[in-house]
Amino acid sequence: MAHLKFDPAKLEKLNDSGRLDTLRPDAMWEALALDDPHELVEIGAGTGMFAAEFARRAPQATVYAVDTVDEMIAWMQENRAEVATGRVVPLRSEESSVPVDAGVADGVYMINLHHELAEPEAIYAEAFRILRPGGRVLVVDWAPVETPKGPPAAVRVSSSTLAEYLRCAGFSGVQTHEDLPWHSMVTAQRPEAAE
Repeated sequence: MAHLKFDPAKLEKLNDSGRLDTLRPDAMWEALALDDPHELVEIGAGTGMFAAEFARRAPQATVYAVDTVDEMIAWMQENRAEVATGRVVPLRSEESSVPVDAGVADGVYMINLHHELAEPEAIYAEAFRILRPGGRVLVVDWAPVETPKGPPAAVRVSSSTLAEYLRCAGFSGVQTHEDLPWHSMVTAQRPEAAE
């Protein structure tokens, strides 16, 4: 599987509010379809732009903004107002290991992370582990379509491919969504009981 790591030297690109035109938080939040969540985990949070957006949409929730890059964690700690209030909690992780207890999250989401993963199966297994039974996962990444910016075609992924990763990790109720113009978007649920 091709993968392409984000260059931390380009960190400010992650704060470009123009990203919200195509990565629409309302569309992603609606697809995630969580009622009154209390614990959310963003894997690959970068500078926490979407962690802050989701914190606004879930006023009772704590959002754990997980990233593997020290510069991203430091930037969130120094610049995100939601960190100071405790609404967003930055956590340093390894690529395939998230420092969150099993079964605690109501929702887990990953935005533009899949194409950076060397071993995507491992992070989908982690998402399954940290979700409570009945919890939901959202995966968004660059679709294999022509766009004016974004990563090379070789690392882009279709919704059907993302859906297959989720099924292989044990998720049920896998759905694809067509609400983002440049991105594949898939949701699923950790089963309530063993299937």
